[in-house]
Amino acid sequence: MQNTFIYPGAILELEFILEKTKKKNILLVTGKNSFESCGAKRKLQWLFKQYNVTHFYDFQTNPDSLDVLKGIKFFNENNCDLIISLGGGSAIDMAKLINYYQKGTSNAITEKNLINSWFEPVMHICLPTTAGSGSEATHFAVMYIADTKFSVAHAKLIPNVAIIDPELQYSQTPYQKAVSGADALAQSIESFWSVQSTGESRIYSEKALKLVWANLPDTVQRGNELSHLKVAIGAHLAGKAINIAKTTAPHALAYGFTKHAGLPHGHAVALTLPYFLNVHSQIHYENCNDNRGVEHVKMILNKVANGMNCTTDTLEKTINQYFKNINIEIDLNVLNISSETFEKATKNINYERLMNNPVKISVNTIFELLFSNLKI
Repeated sequence: MQNTFIYPGAILELEFILEKTKKKNILLVTGKNSFESCGAKRKLQWLFKQYNVTHFYDFQTNPDSLDVLKGIKFFNENNCDLIISLGGGSAIDMAKLINYYQKGTSNAITEKNLINSWFEPVMHICLPTTAGSGSEATHFAVMYIADTKFSVAHAKLIPNVAIIDPELQYSQTPYQKAVSGADALAQSIESFWSVQSTGESRIYSEKALKLVWANLPDTVQRGNELSHLKVAIGAHLAGKAINIAKTTAPHALAYGFTKHAGLPHGHAVALTLPYFLNVHSQIHYENCNDNRGVEHVKMILNKVANGMNCTTDTLEKTINQYFKNINIEIDLNVLNISSETFEKATKNINYERLMNNPVKISVNTIFELLFSNLKI
């Protein structure tokens, strides 16, 4: 069971948690700049002086297996017995992967040895500095092996403690807040309609959708502190939802657009979410991919529309305007995404996520759906 703290100033909880653990050798995993820019370094440097802290930040925004091996080397050379991750989804995922592979792994991580049967985790405390990835609440982590993205999953990958302090998110630019929030928004919607959704996950999805939808614009445009807190809570609930139900088509495509078009993950997800809202609103018996049937999916879409304060007929139009209001550009032509880039991105599709979609989607359907919007 994860212990979770969500409130402004929650970073202060770390002192008492570390005192209780009696651990002294800490691997601190952060982004290259976020540790200082979010104010955490200033707030924690006095505390870390009491411990043997090894700081690891030498990895890419989209970590690969070689980055993980570097982190494992740091972990083992310094006899670390506790991991603290502080940053966005990449930092938290990196910490999970180091924890997962720090025992029983050879000098290389490949598709053949992706599953580590020797997994014995050390305690992991995470402090997200973005409201969007949900990684602090999930039992999986992603990385690239060469040019292919892989996911590892294990129940014990969920961090033992999540300290969610919205004050660590105040320093982000409006664009960073917008794309992080767009990821949380997409997670809440996708987990809601996922074929793997459950009664529990849909409760998380619905609450997350309402919180993020209502408060993200204020967070982006005015930096409202209460809105920051509500978006942080919503993003965490969205993480809990995808931990059960997983994501679907927008996320399946997003990985390719991040890699080949250079878009941040949340922006890449926002790029296709409106299209799939439109496709799903037109679901029929022949293309339904959910065993619970068309009426079940329509019921979910009605709840999604309710959370977005619109009707199912206006879902695409409403979310297009929403992204415009928070300055997320989703026009492929304005973004200068070429036909070649589009083709590379669609070839990189995550089929596991695509299979969670409530409507049957083929690569050809996606190509026709999105490619028609490019001016070539």
